[in-house]
Amino acid sequence: MAGLRERKKRATRIAIRDAGMRLFAEQGFAGTTMEQIAEAADVSRATVFTYFPTKEEIVFGDGSVAIDELGRRLRARPEGEATIVVVRAWLDELVGWFEPELVAQQRLVREVPVVGARRLQLYGAAERHIADALEGELGEGQELAAELAAAALAAGLRVAEETAAARMREEERELSPAEVTALLDGAVAFAEAGIAALQRA
Repeated sequence: MAGLRERKKRATRIAIRDAGMRLFAEQGFAGTTMEQIAEAADVSRATVFTYFPTKEEIVFGDGSVAIDELGRRLRARPEGEATIVVVRAWLDELVGWFEPELVAQQRLVREVPVVGARRLQLYGAAERHIADALEGELGEGQELAAELAAAALAAGLRVAEETAAARMREEERELSPAEVTALLDGAVAFAEAGIAALQRA
């Protein structure tokens, strides 16, 4: 029963997000109401708010859930396992999941201030999880170094995401998993080199 219940919840969440993104594309973010999204998804208004408290949350789908999972994995990682290893494994699992809506998502980020602000909040939360983990990894007195390394990684991931969206828009196609992985790997490698330099200092 629990499995069925979870599948139904997942299906409802997907239906709401699909309806929201479709309406945002058709009539604009500001011109779309939660009531319209509920009607399009064939659920109640209260159900929409249960899954997505705000319209901007709909744009990012499971983004906040994914970032919470990153934090959980970093806190639960075995002693001696590097932060960057956990982040890389987490990113590998996201490949193929976020690309389909990436172009539409990035358009809303550019055009709608509250959507752009929410994106920054999500990246800020990921950066905080990474910084907390790096503080423990780098040792006492390395708080600033951990903050800088985490900020560099978060910035690299933002650029990778924006680059992927730009290529998809220009080439009018979805990038392959290998292409997305290559972009993310570049951001991770940059941060990894910085962390290694900090550890040698």
